[in-house]
Amino acid sequence: MSIIIIVNIITSLAVLLGGLCMKKYSDSPADYSIGFRTKRAMASSEAWYFANQKCGKLWMISGTASFAAVIIFTVFIQAGISSSASSIIQFVLLILQITADIFSTTFTEYQLKRRFDNKS
Repeated sequence: MSIIIIVNIITSLAVLLGGLCMKKYSDSPADYSIGFRTKRAMASSEAWYFANQKCGKLWMISGTASFAAVIIFTVFIQAGISSSASSIIQFVLLILQITADIFSTTFTEYQLKRRFDNKS
């Protein structure tokens, strides 16, 4: 098994686990050990809950989709193509995963700004 496949699997499972943790701990008080920790998210308990629910859901979707894509590609498609093409596709899957994670955190921060900045 190629190292890029292992990295893809670990990355997607880490994102999925991060999303589950955000959703699980969104009811707890804001702290610096776990969750969506930005200045806006930690400004109030309502903002903390909103940010962790929103980003947690997006990360769970992203992690599940990327894990499924990696497994489907590895099991069903990879055997029919060259190893260099396989590595390129796995690299593209990793870039898509990272892009989805950056988008989800940026989108959550944007939603926080829209929803909570005008209340200050």
